[in-house]
Order: sequence, then C-alpha cells, then structure tokens
Amino acid sequence: MIDYPHLGRLCSLVIPCALTALDHWSPAIKGQGMISFIHLAKNVNAAELSWYEDVILDACCQNIASSDDIWHLVVEMSVLLVTCIQQSNPRSPWYERMLNEMLSHLERQPRNKERRVAWLECIEPLLNGVGLVLLAHFSRIFPLFFRWMHADDDTTVLLVLERVHTVLKLTWIRNTTYIERLVDELATLYKEAVLKIAREEIRARILQILILLQQCKGSQFETAWDKHKDDPNLTALGPSFSGRDAATVKNSLLISMKMTLLNNDHLHIISHVMWGATTFTYEMNCLEGLLDQVAT
Repeated sequence: MIDYPHLGRLCSLVIPCALTALDHWSPAIKGQGMISFIHLAKNVNAAELSWYEDVILDACCQNIASSDDIWHLVVEMSVLLVTCIQQSNPRSPWYERMLNEMLSHLERQPRNKERRVAWLECIEPLLNGVGLVLLAHFSRIFPLFFRWMHADDDTTVLLVLERVHTVLKLTWIRNTTYIERLVDELATLYKEAVLKIAREEIRARILQILILLQQCKGSQFETAWDKHKDDPNLTALGPSFSGRDAATVKNSLLISMKMTLLNNDHLHIISHVMWGATTFTYEMNCLEGLLDQVAT
C-alpha cells in the first residue's frame, strides 16, 4: 500500500477516482471511496489536497446521510478531511456545515446506537478544531448529550461523558442555560450507574466533569448543586469538590483554556493577560473576559 510521503504525488489520480466512488448509488462502492479518502487524509498534507478541497468537503457533506452500513466510514472520513484541510480555522464554513449536517442526521435517529457510537468515537478532532465556536452549536449538541447519557449501553454513556468533558474544556460552557441542566443530568446518571457494569468508570468520569464545572463556574455550580448535596446517594461526592482532585482539574483547566486561545489565533489578546497571577480566581476572571471576546 502506498502511503506518506509518496501518496501525495498521486493525488491527481486517486482523488477523482475516489470522488466518483462517493457519487455511486451503491453503499458498498461508496464505502470503498470513503476508505480511500481516509487513507489519503492520514498520508497526505493539506497542501496536497488544496486543489480539491471544496469538492472533497462538499462530497463529505453530501454523503453524511448514508446508510447505517457505512455511517462510521463517512464520519471518520469527514472528520479527518475537514481537520486536515481546515486545520486551525475554527470559523471555516466547512466546519459549521459539516457539524450541522451530522447533528441533523443524529437528531433524526437519536436512538440509533451504531450511529451515535460511531459519531462519538470519531468526532473529537472536529470538536477540537471548532474550539470556542462550539458555543454556537450548544442548542443542538447538549440535547443529544443529555439523551445519550441515559442510554442502555455503557459504551454510549462513557463516550458521551468524554465528549462532554472535551466541550467543557474547549468552551468553559460560557453564557449558556445548560449548567443547571447538566448538573441535574450528571447527578441522575451517578445514581443510575449503580445498575451498570462500568459503574466505577462512569462515576469517575462524572466526578471529573463535576469538579471541572465547579472550577470554571464557581457560584453558578454551587447554586445548581445545592439541590443535590443532601441526597444520600450523592453525599460521597461532596468531599471530592476540594483537595487534590480539584487542584489537578484546576491546573489542567487553565492549561486547556490557554491552549484553546492559542489554537484560535488570539495571541494579541493573550499578551494582555498576566498568566503569572497569584490566585486562580484572578486567572479565571481573565480567561472569562477573553472567552467573551473570542466567542463574539
């Protein structure tokens, strides 16, 4: 099999053939075209795809509504190609179009386990590429997350908790109405986890998210948590919101938010922030102001 760095010289031959396969009526042939593009995305650079970028990304969007048999391939292909071609351009219309197409398809079949698992497994690079602009998609992403948190299979639950954590780190869940609902859903899931095989892993990830929420939302989190703190099934969580675990999350949150700003090309804003501030509160207030500027 031809791979990097030799495959780039053959793009002018491979890409038209792969595009023709994507345009075929047969899911099996479409799937072969998707496999070809997945291999291309992993073995060529953005410059080598640049001559075809619009037609490739348009073909990805056109094929998102594919049959169940090849849904995992179209998601993997689309995520790899858009992140390879658009890279650190979170406001690219291709990111927005592709994410909207995927969300629309998932909203039509939210109970389809194969589709949601494939999407949750593959979508992380796209979420990282979109970064703070994910705020504009909260009204569509979080209803799906809330629904999937209570899925029957542990795989979905674990994956959705991972993606929730990613979204929180990238956006700091700024200026939304979802904080209280998220705390409520996590509290409910923590109690439901007693009946699940992966209960310990699920509860560990819930705790990680709750600590992250506490660190980045402060009083808003405390207000949302007040209704649950006396629940006998949740009392074990209380001590976890302080101490070593919280300190670890605090530091990782600061690093994550700094990197998010760097990846979104706002170095000129960062230069005005005193990263050496002595208190976490001051640093978080600085980041909050930055996020307001970046997200608008």
